Amino acid sequence: MADDPEYVEAVVAKIGEAREKFSLQPIIFVGSGLSRRWIDAPDWHGLLEWAVSNCPGVEMPLQYFLQQNGDLATVASRLVNPYQEWAWGAGKDRFPDKLFEAGLPADAYLKYSISQHIKSFGAYPSEDWEGESSAFCSIRPHAVITTNYDCLLEEILQDYQPVLGSGLITAPFANVGEIFKIHGSVDKPSSLVLTSEDYEAFSVKRRYLTAKLLTFFAEHLVLFVGYSAEDTNVRKILEDLEEAVNLPGKLLENIFFLTRPSSDGGGLERILQVSPSKGIRVQSIEAEDFTWVFEAFGHSAPLANFNPKILRAILARSYNLVRSDIPKQQVEVNFQLIAEKVESDEEFASLFGIASMQSATEFSARYKYLLSDIGRQLGYRGWHGADKLLKRVADEKGVDLKATDNRYHGKVKVGRTSEIHKYTDDTVALLKKVKIGDDYEIEEDEQP
Repeated sequence: MADDPEYVEAVVAKIGEAREKFSLQPIIFVGSGLSRRWIDAPDWHGLLEWAVSNCPGVEMPLQYFLQQNGDLATVASRLVNPYQEWAWGAGKDRFPDKLFEAGLPADAYLKYSISQHIKSFGAYPSEDWEGESSAFCSIRPHAVITTNYDCLLEEILQDYQPVLGSGLITAPFANVGEIFKIHGSVDKPSSLVLTSEDYEAFSVKRRYLTAKLLTFFAEHLVLFVGYSAEDTNVRKILEDLEEAVNLPGKLLENIFFLTRPSSDGGGLERILQVSPSKGIRVQSIEAEDFTWVFEAFGHSAPLANFNPKILRAILARSYNLVRSDIPKQQVEVNFQLIAEKVESDEEFASLFGIASMQSATEFSARYKYLLSDIGRQLGYRGWHGADKLLKRVADEKGVDLKATDNRYHGKVKVGRTSEIHKYTDDTVALLKKVKIGDDYEIEEDEQP
């Protein structure tokens, strides 16, 4: 059941496990569902329904066009001419003068109207969703990829750089702090992927884009939010991914799909169909309140004052130095200094004026097991058997190991409300004795 404490704990543990295996900052795919949730923006169907009613030259309702074509992109294409005729006639005062210059495409008037309508919903979450949006920002994602036209993400992630158009192909994907608006932006109406002709052009570009996204899927946690499991955009991205790397049938541990609760309850896995005969198994999360999910993904995120602009500048300058300036001898390089610095992570960071802080590495190296890991080591199917042994220790020795941080157990707070419990090799050795009935003692040492 979604948002049930036991379900939340299980999902948070899953995210924690995945974060340890994929330590780079998460990648987030954002669909229209998040904009509908936070700013009450319309979905694509609602957007075209408005476009049909807005233009006096369109006499039939949206359902008429869908009955004829059954495809929203084709409907959008059919609205291009009525909007152009309206703009050059009775509706001319509704459009800026620059749209009447020679050489502009016929779809400029439809896309301008669509963009203005979306802007009318604003670009910042209402008060009801401030907690969720704040938790979303706390993730400090490596990058965000969105099919949305609105400027919601730029508003809440103000240090992130929007990328659209040809930049989707030419931008170096090693960069950080980018919002890839793969279907365009209302700030540039001509960039919108809206009509069937737009989608045909995008389908060619999408293959190059997917090739770049492969690195994201291979090295990062990936979270999909705001999409339905049947969303065409998700299916096409995963279809390209599956075709490129021939994904096995096993669970993809780093891909999470977040939705609102469904009628069949909150499972921990789901199959996303990429074609009638192929499906991909991914981690599933169902939640009424997305806050705890975003907080779990934000656990161990960079410091709050991490500035993507600075990191982008460092990456871009380093890239140019290595690929261009140094080989062309356009700069004077102290190679001895660089050689000395790169031998140490801390010294290398100091080249950029970055002061290193103690990370969670030592903690993770010592407290490396979830309770489910220990349960499996002890021959159980999951965490329940190990948990019963811990309760036996509490009854027999009067010591609840889970209540404090000690040599056996450490607790990590994830966001404001959730926690992850981690355990050491000492715990494994202790519970093995408890399980077989050997004598045992609880050893105390310095706090971690």
